Amino acid sequence: PVENTTTIQSTSYQTATIIITPTPVAEPTTSSASASEIHSNAPVQAAAHPAPPPPKKHASSPAEHKSQPRPHRGSKPPPSSHHSKPPTTGGNQWAMTYSPYTSSGGCKSPSDVSSDVATIAAKGFSSIRLYSTDCSSLSAGASAARSHHLNIVLGVYISDSGISVARPQIHDIVSWAAGNWEGVEMIVIGNEAVFNQFCSAAELASFISEAKTAFAAAGYTGPVTTTETVASLTENADTLCPVMDIAVANVHPFFNPTVSAETAGTFVASQLELLKTVCPGKEDVLNLETGWPSRGSNNGLAVPGTWEQEVAIKGIREHAGGKSAFFSWVDDGWKEEGEWGVERWFGCGQLFGE
Repeated sequence: PVENTTTIQSTSYQTATIIITPTPVAEPTTSSASASEIHSNAPVQAAAHPAPPPPKKHASSPAEHKSQPRPHRGSKPPPSSHHSKPPTTGGNQWAMTYSPYTSSGGCKSPSDVSSDVATIAAKGFSSIRLYSTDCSSLSAGASAARSHHLNIVLGVYISDSGISVARPQIHDIVSWAAGNWEGVEMIVIGNEAVFNQFCSAAELASFISEAKTAFAAAGYTGPVTTTETVASLTENADTLCPVMDIAVANVHPFFNPTVSAETAGTFVASQLELLKTVCPGKEDVLNLETGWPSRGSNNGLAVPGTWEQEVAIKGIREHAGGKSAFFSWVDDGWKEEGEWGVERWFGCGQLFGE
């Protein structure tokens, strides 16, 4: 058989290559290889140059998350008849990611959060992705999403303080829902937590199972999952896939130095096809974080800039927008700039019309 070589985006520091040797089968399937085939025939190779320890890339919560303020609770809404089903995607702009922080890292006011969510809805998105439970994310953000008929991707954020500090967020979500899970599309436990070495894959898998039990006891029947880079999920597929109700990943084309703004869309689409092979039986894949920076330094063919961002976002919308959560609503001035000086400059909400 002919070897099919696929380059996958892994981190801001490394690119991995997967070589899949297909085995002829009687009937075609939606997946080109099983997880075991990927692991045996296509080891993830390290970059040519040794990489430093991973930074806190795309940590969508500032340092204050180590002692998170609890959101104010509202009155209990009526019970919901929510049933488990895949997220409703389609069109060319499924979701927008949102973090309720000011440029200095403080919490936005609840009224500002509600206003932002209303604008996101007006721009035609069907869903909003939230990363954590602090800074009125639930009481203002998720509640406003409901009132504007946006579906909600809730998050439990795992920081460098580990799982023990993240655990109270499960209670936050259960208390906010109070048995009403209307509009909650999925709950994501962690954001690149294994890639960032905030916990091990085994620790994350155990925490996901713990969260599932708590949410189910509170009446939630929708999908619970986690998100990593495609490479990180591939490396830890045997541990993470069994506890993921839906296969998702963060696909950032800029961090692959062979991808230009003009090819960002086709790259993201190819990564989603590859993702279908990572967790067998879970081919309804989603991209939970994707975008392009408007400022910074070049990463090979990946050049940041306002024109380049517009071109990249347009391509992603065309080729994978119906399966992607765009990152992020506005620039994140509270972040460290990171390698290539781009981490603050992914704000792309202005590129979507009302």
